[in-house]
Amino acid sequence: MTTATVMRFTAIPMGMLATAGLLLVMATLIQTDYVAMEPPESVTIGKIVMPEAEIIVDYEPPLARPEAPPAPPEMPLMSRKIQIDPAAPTGTGVQFADPVDDTLSVGLVQPGDYLPIVKVAPQYPRTAIRRGLEGEVVVSFTVTRTGATRDIAVISAHTLDGNPTSVFNSAAIKAAERFKYKPRIENGAPLEVHGVQNRFIFELAQ
Repeated sequence: MTTATVMRFTAIPMGMLATAGLLLVMATLIQTDYVAMEPPESVTIGKIVMPEAEIIVDYEPPLARPEAPPAPPEMPLMSRKIQIDPAAPTGTGVQFADPVDDTLSVGLVQPGDYLPIVKVAPQYPRTAIRRGLEGEVVVSFTVTRTGATRDIAVISAHTLDGNPTSVFNSAAIKAAERFKYKPRIENGAPLEVHGVQNRFIFELAQ
């Protein structure tokens, strides 16, 4: 007999035995008495009371308004008196009085404060000479970090008898443009100074 024939005759009995075993197991399961399990009793949970929430708001205290800085001291008002002799030939006979720096006394100058170095006198306008006008012009400007002047503006301009006039304005502005200062020094660094004023007085020599 060949091997294949032997395996064929062996497989049939083994299959029958496996089938009989399965039928026996099924019969056993059918005959088993199952006891129904009752569900567990429900547990009653008592009433839950939540405590009232306390809301705490943490307010930051209002910021205090900083104190206003002290008002800057009034800027010194420089004066330059210009006199001219109308009888002298054109371009001669001009006399320049020394600057009148009454408000810039030695006691008020602080170390590091700005100081005038060059103050150029304005040229007396010819129109004012022909009309015999005398006047006063006050200009305001900024002393820069380099000691130059900028933002020059006329604050007031009038004749010496009190009448408004602009005949001296251009001469006063051109002169102020050529002023030179020792700049203000604070903590070793130069600072700009705003609102510096200078008064020019134009008078004809008597």
